[in-house]
Amino acid sequence: MKKLKNIKAVIFDWAGTIIDYGCIAPTQVFIEVFSKRDIYISMEEARGPMGLAKKDHVRELFKLDTVQKQWMSEFGRIPSENDVDVIYEDLEPALSKLVANYCEPIMGAVELINSLKDQGIKVGSTTGYVAGMMNTILPIVTSYGLIPDVVVNSSEVPAGRPSPWMIFRNCEKMNVFPLYQTVKIGDTVADIQEGINAGMWAIGLTKSGNELGLSEAEVEKADPIWLAEKIAFAGRKLLNAGADYVTEGVWDCWHILEEIDSRIDDLHSK
Repeated sequence: MKKLKNIKAVIFDWAGTIIDYGCIAPTQVFIEVFSKRDIYISMEEARGPMGLAKKDHVRELFKLDTVQKQWMSEFGRIPSENDVDVIYEDLEPALSKLVANYCEPIMGAVELINSLKDQGIKVGSTTGYVAGMMNTILPIVTSYGLIPDVVVNSSEVPAGRPSPWMIFRNCEKMNVFPLYQTVKIGDTVADIQEGINAGMWAIGLTKSGNELGLSEAEVEKADPIWLAEKIAFAGRKLLNAGADYVTEGVWDCWHILEEIDSRIDDLHSK
């Protein structure tokens, strides 16, 4: 394994990146809390704003024509900010409870994080989850040996993704700068935008993440040709969002980090 000379920190997303293959937990809960009010959203619709702070995610779902029409039919008006609050009040405890079932590290996550730490590289993390949800997750993932140096959640900052504030808070806590010597790894458009807005390199993940949206078991059963097309589509979407690189999962990131490290060297030499 090549020594990384120039990368000072790698900051990971959580669900779909280092835990919860397929980013299943939040998708299920969004569908459930809306269905309690007889508002039905598809899996694809629920996944659309993934990566945002969860309250912002609710706001984005309320902007969908399909949701607004159902809300108007059910309640005689378009949804308001008060309705966002009401949905979110159901969402937070439901998600805090469910995430405990989706904490298993994705293949390669523990190994990559430990390899970075062994080289003296800081490991941070950002998430659209809030403090209560992470309080459920952290003791479980720690038991698996998945231990980032820093965790910053969306309730700690003025605004979540795509704003860069969680990244800046990570770097402040880790005492890491400049940001062109840091890398963001995530599986959503919002993850990529967060990293780019902070001035980082960005790696997008396709197979394990929200853009494909399949569990490991579903991936194994999927038609290979269809699966390859879906993974390629996810890759294009993340590249269009600004990702410097895309790959299938965290298990395949080390060689990309080596390339980024070399490119930082080239920048220094100019």
